Amino acid sequence: MKTWITYPAAIILGLSANLLLGGWQPYEVFLGIAVPVVIQVGLYILFPVVFILFTAATASLRRYKDTILVFSSTILWGLVTTLFLSFLGLFLSLVLPGELSLGTVSGNAPGVAFFEFQSFSRMFVSENAFSQFTVSSSSLLPVMMLALVFGIALRPDKEAIRPAYVVVNSFAEAMMRLTRIATIVGAVLLVILSADWFASIDLSGILMANLWYFIGLVVAVVASVLILLPLLFGLFTLFKGGNPYRILVGTFPAMLSAGFSGNILFGATPLIALSQRNNGVRKRVLGISIPLFTILGRGGSALIASFTIMHLMQSSGSSQLSLQTMILIALFSALFSFGASFTPGLEVLFIVILVLRGFMSGATTQIQASLLVLLPFIQLAALIVDTAVIAIGSAFSSRIVSPDDRVPIEEMM
Repeated sequence: MKTWITYPAAIILGLSANLLLGGWQPYEVFLGIAVPVVIQVGLYILFPVVFILFTAATASLRRYKDTILVFSSTILWGLVTTLFLSFLGLFLSLVLPGELSLGTVSGNAPGVAFFEFQSFSRMFVSENAFSQFTVSSSSLLPVMMLALVFGIALRPDKEAIRPAYVVVNSFAEAMMRLTRIATIVGAVLLVILSADWFASIDLSGILMANLWYFIGLVVAVVASVLILLPLLFGLFTLFKGGNPYRILVGTFPAMLSAGFSGNILFGATPLIALSQRNNGVRKRVLGISIPLFTILGRGGSALIASFTIMHLMQSSGSSQLSLQTMILIALFSALFSFGASFTPGLEVLFIVILVLRGFMSGATTQIQASLLVLLPFIQLAALIVDTAVIAIGSAFSSRIVSPDDRVPIEEMM
């Protein structure tokens, strides 16, 4: 059965389960136990898959002399889309103004632990190469750095190296098969994750108190995914790269997977499988671009962060913000989005708190605690756009390297 049927059906089942069993103690206990396990299962194969794909892709790109082309196009797409989306959030906050009512948090506010950047250097190199696999479970950067070294050495420019190159490429094909299997199974996992997502939200008071904000979130997602990103894809490919909406449809299940799990890495596995199977993205391109975009392609997080920051500033009484201040908010939202990937599940909150410390530092503790109430909504919106950025960006890089590989609809997952 097609993933664009099974994944929406999984979300409907999750909603139905929450409507029928919500408030029942055994059901809540089950979700509390099952959700962490489901996340671990979803991430279980990702790191070895990325290591092998990145290694094989680097070696293949060096063989065909496309290394600079793929890396530069990936970085360019990530930077440009992040800037455009951040300023789009700023623009929408002016078009759809309104105060953000967060209420007050009583008792002890839950603590939030962000990434400690003092240990950032260990992401690149550690004492033992094998420890790169255990440096972090929240970022693909350590694995990518090790794979880059192996891939550079694996270039098949000598007869003795070619068998190793062939073996690694065969392993890469096996990893692609594994991602396709995981994508099919992922629909079952999404039932539990979506049920937990619906159980974690409370629409009774939040929705009406922040109606304009929620309308703005919907408009931001629609405007970015259906207008801005396809337009940028057309401009970057000179309108010769194919239909961008077909790319979005092909990776739609991965957007749902990332959004409802609250973790971009959870959506990376189906995104890898769907990008190749549905969108015809070359293996040697997606092995590089998709892992890199989990760090550089966080325009969706920058979009929602700048939109939220502007509403918070308006709610605090700063109704007459100068043009310079608004531009700085958008620029810093884009800048901090590149570090937000190291705090999975809290990307938007990470950006908002860092930016606000420069404008209204005294209130950030209360804002951080209050924003946790809205976190499921803002993360859902941000990660859907982030996944769309990655999907279209990997297709863009692939179209530069090779002609558009059309995939018949009946062969799509």
